[in-house]
Amino acid sequence: MSTRKSCCRTPLSGWFLRGLAPRPAALALLRGRHFSLVAGLALACSLNASAVIVDRAAITVGTKVITESEIIRRIRLAAFQNGVLPDFSAASRREAAQHLVDLKLVEREMELGHYDRTPREQAQALLAAFTTDHFRSDAEALRISLAGSGLTPEDLSNELAEQADLLSFLNLRFRPAVEISDQDVEKYYRENIATIRPASPAPLSEVRANIEQILTAQRADRDLDTWLQDERKRTRIVYLEGDLQ
Repeated sequence: MSTRKSCCRTPLSGWFLRGLAPRPAALALLRGRHFSLVAGLALACSLNASAVIVDRAAITVGTKVITESEIIRRIRLAAFQNGVLPDFSAASRREAAQHLVDLKLVEREMELGHYDRTPREQAQALLAAFTTDHFRSDAEALRISLAGSGLTPEDLSNELAEQADLLSFLNLRFRPAVEISDQDVEKYYRENIATIRPASPAPLSEVRANIEQILTAQRADRDLDTWLQDERKRTRIVYLEGDLQ
């Protein structure tokens, strides 16, 4: 897509730790595109008139199924959040499919481990916060913008709930095992803080907590990537559409 950002997939761990995590600050990255009323409705009508989605199985991940409509919705949601137009090319579909495989692996682990899931009331609160942040609390403007991307408020609410579930899984499963030593903090400080303003760097004591958070996130990211690779090897994944592999 030349200079445009990818509209379909950031590696799963990247959602949490490199900018698309469902934290309060990161919700700002789920950027809504503000369509005018006329343009938004016109585009929505065009999409409804021309897009026919056949909901068929595309991939199986163990006993879980990824459908064609999930792949298309994944592309639309990621594009909406990134503020770009959806890309339905073969490469984009593959990226979206691989992202969904990762999600299914996490979903299965959450079910086996009896992790708490985001209740509907909290999902609605996340949607309301998103509307406030990006559409000045105008639910109708959000609906029109989503319609222009072939989506509904329920699609976005489910997406935000899923992101909250995933962040909870990351925090409970990987972060507690991360240990950061004084040497780690000092090395990061020397290489990333002191070199920025060598004449008057911020004292280590003032930035230690932030450095520890950064290093913890990086290592949890690495551990999640390793876990996903191992789960892919242990799980029977069948691509019913060869171009998705």
